[in-house]
Amino acid sequence: MGNKIELDIKENIATLKFIDPENLNPLNKESAKQLLEELESLRERTDVRCIIITGSGRAFSAGGDIKLFKSSIENGTTGKVMDDLTKDLYKIALILRLYPKPIIAAVNGWAVGAGMNLALSCDFIIASERARFRQSFAKLGLIPGFAGTILLSRQLTWQQATEMSFFGDTYSAEELAKLGLVNEIAPPEQLDEVTLQWAERLANGPTLAYARTKKLFFDALSTPLEEHLEHERQMQIKSAETEDYKRGVFALIDKKEPEFIGK
Repeated sequence: MGNKIELDIKENIATLKFIDPENLNPLNKESAKQLLEELESLRERTDVRCIIITGSGRAFSAGGDIKLFKSSIENGTTGKVMDDLTKDLYKIALILRLYPKPIIAAVNGWAVGAGMNLALSCDFIIASERARFRQSFAKLGLIPGFAGTILLSRQLTWQQATEMSFFGDTYSAEELAKLGLVNEIAPPEQLDEVTLQWAERLANGPTLAYARTKKLFFDALSTPLEEHLEHERQMQIKSAETEDYKRGVFALIDKKEPEFIGK
């Protein structure tokens, strides 16, 4: 099968890099399985407090493997192939939204289809000036997959989401930043450095509070207001019982920077 993703851990930051640049880092069955396994292996590691996902070569990820789609049409197995492909992909889409550590997408180049939605599923997007984004699904007669119908409809206006989805046009990093979907744009040669600055800041923060905040954001999308407010209140009580809370309070009193440990 061959390795499609490279894991690198330095200090408390893990980087997951797609390493199939010749094929523009497709999200196929193999790479999806490996990404899922890597995310699961890092979940409980206390020495990892932030994760970066990025690509090699000209692409972050070009999304679905068009060669696979072509062969499935020729073999009459389109439904089965799409079913097999999307099982792990959709697990990843859910895992990223609820992952207990902050995740940054460092978009180095093309982020197309499921590749773009992989980036949107992360907590932050740092994009190279060369990054290009495209919802290419409609050009194949498909709907926006990898949670695209959720991500776009909830993060954009209806009109912006339909324009992006129906036409499949290419967007620059600057255009996506104006839509609020990119946190920072960096020159290509500074992408790693800028992303690392974000990662270090997050890794030094109260990661348990981050995880709880992500879960509350997720739950707020489908929970009645009254119920959600009580859930939020109870979570705040639990957060006040953590070591990080103590460290934060005393650091503020002493006019120092808090040293959080994620507990």
